[in-house]
Amino acid sequence: MNICILVKPIIDSNSVKWDYQNQKFSYLSYTFNSADLLALQWACDYKRKNGATITVIVAVDSKMEIDEKGLLKYDLDHCIILKQPRLKEQRNESARLLAMEIRKRPFDVILSGSVSEDENLGITPTMVAELLQIPSITNIHQIEVETEKVWKVYRSVERGIVQLYKVKLPALIGVVHSLGRRRYIPRYSNSINVKKHIVIRELKDTIQDTKVKILKVSEPKPNIRYFDIPNGSLSTEQRLLKIMGIAQDKKEQSSLKVATDVNEKTIHFLTQKLQKWLKEG
Repeated sequence: MNICILVKPIIDSNSVKWDYQNQKFSYLSYTFNSADLLALQWACDYKRKNGATITVIVAVDSKMEIDEKGLLKYDLDHCIILKQPRLKEQRNESARLLAMEIRKRPFDVILSGSVSEDENLGITPTMVAELLQIPSITNIHQIEVETEKVWKVYRSVERGIVQLYKVKLPALIGVVHSLGRRRYIPRYSNSINVKKHIVIRELKDTIQDTKVKILKVSEPKPNIRYFDIPNGSLSTEQRLLKIMGIAQDKKEQSSLKVATDVNEKTIHFLTQKLQKWLKEG
């Protein structure tokens, strides 16, 4: 059994910070899509019981710095990293690269997450299956092996209804988080035996410049009321006034309405919001 796992690198949500000076989000590190790692974990469990060859394929932009050694915690046989310049600019290019790489090797089934945590779209796995001309099914929460060429997969729909499908391989199966819980896996040491699993391919920039204008979808910017950081010289009252958006001897640099003085309504608003913050903390 030859199993291919598609793993997508995403921005680590725990490392996202707001850059006050440049007024934009700052991404400090990348991680891997958790649904993809659950598919990889399931494949490792299958390999332990039945035997299989697991190949992980990752397509990334050349400017992205990912820690591919984190994938080697799993019992995989091959890890192929495809790096191409300007990959972020073409959404469909990742599917083409992955399909071209899969064609070079025998495979019986392709596993991946149904959607990614960053954009929640799930377009790439379906496009890979279309390019390879194989069937695909997504949102699977349970997989059972009936025979080597026929698997039973389960998908939950509304009101607790579970759909059962018999899938004839080869096929692409997209899983969801309820497939299982990610287990703790100890890290491998940086030995030669571990490093030999990784194959990094630096691809040429094959993306052609066109006259078509590409609309980039960016993250929504937070509503920052004041564009500076309250310094330590302010009193507690002054810091609260700044944080809560109450103008005091300073003009607001936006069209939003702000309170110009402290009255009973403003104090009530401050009290309610501070209590909410304390409960959330």
